[in-house]
Amino acid sequence: MPCRRAHSLSIGVLSGLTLLAAGAATAQSDDPDGLAHTRLTLSARVISVAYEPTLRANDPAHAALLAGPSDSAVHIGRLEGNRALRVGTLGPDQDETPRSGPNHELWLTRRGAEWMLDARPIEETEAEAENEDENQSEADEAPEPVLIPLTHTSRTDARTEYLLVALQPGSNDSGALAIDWGAHSWRVDFEFVELPSRPRPERTSNVGPATSLTRDSDTTARWRGARLGTRSETAFTTPDGQSIQILYQKEHGTDHRDFAALESTADGELVELSGGAVIRLRSEVPLRFGDTLIPTDNLAPDFPGSYGLWLKAAGENWRLVFNHEADSWGTQHDPAFDAAEIELTHAHGGPGTDRPLAVYLVPRADETDEDTVGLIIHWGQHTWEADFSVEP
Repeated sequence: MPCRRAHSLSIGVLSGLTLLAAGAATAQSDDPDGLAHTRLTLSARVISVAYEPTLRANDPAHAALLAGPSDSAVHIGRLEGNRALRVGTLGPDQDETPRSGPNHELWLTRRGAEWMLDARPIEETEAEAENEDENQSEADEAPEPVLIPLTHTSRTDARTEYLLVALQPGSNDSGALAIDWGAHSWRVDFEFVELPSRPRPERTSNVGPATSLTRDSDTTARWRGARLGTRSETAFTTPDGQSIQILYQKEHGTDHRDFAALESTADGELVELSGGAVIRLRSEVPLRFGDTLIPTDNLAPDFPGSYGLWLKAAGENWRLVFNHEADSWGTQHDPAFDAAEIELTHAHGGPGTDRPLAVYLVPRADETDEDTVGLIIHWGQHTWEADFSVEP
């Protein structure tokens, strides 16, 4: 999350420890770069945005851009993604199978009354060029800058002076990139498109590449690949490199029997997922929801916090239960391992009647401009929310 004040920001427990240890190396953050990172993985395909969290809307350098029609622009971050990613006008052609996905610097700009993202490709390094596929067609050319139209909304109240960027899932292969800055909000839809298959190179031998897999081998990539085969992931990394990740079951639509059961959940009952695993939270930093602290080290010392998240009906309201069994099946809640409960804000209605189950993180700031992150769960016309802050 923006870091402006000294970066203020049932399988059982033993099985959970094993899986957590297996995934720890994969989830380790890169060296901190001072940027906030938001990432969304849908059907094992990734879109990520790294953005500058200290950009202020009231900075005189940005006044010309935000106050009225201007040809100026401001650099806000970097977009990367799977090669099937299409963001507005940026993405593969219908008959194209690109060798890599978007890797662009993003500039917020306007042309008269029209707002756009100026996506400028980042040139590959010499080492990356040498590692390109030898069979890559010479017809492939360096990508050109692309202007991505944005939907713009003005507000009378400035939600935050600081730049905030969020990736919001809409379905199992689409969503929206949302930007908030001062009294302005921008939005552009994205999707992962189907790509034509590229021909495989002809085999010259029946002998495959040599492999060596032992019990000491690092299997984190396989572990992560298996997880993302059935679940989607949302993640946020603070400017000092601390990661918060959530896994949730994909393809859990409103036509699933679990959604019908949700509609009749009685007071005090939990929402069960008979067709998938419980929502899984992993955080490298303690999280504070109001007066409730969700610590790290809940499964073992010096390990990230790892919890299963359960929706619970509470009269006309809803609560979120944090359970130490992070890798339970969605019907195997054991109250003996409950760690905490928090209140949720719940809304029902709106156009999203067919939205599948999704969970995501939205960086934002409160009325005092303190850093917070919104944890949002939606399913059909239901939306549950709770804000948290990162403990130093």
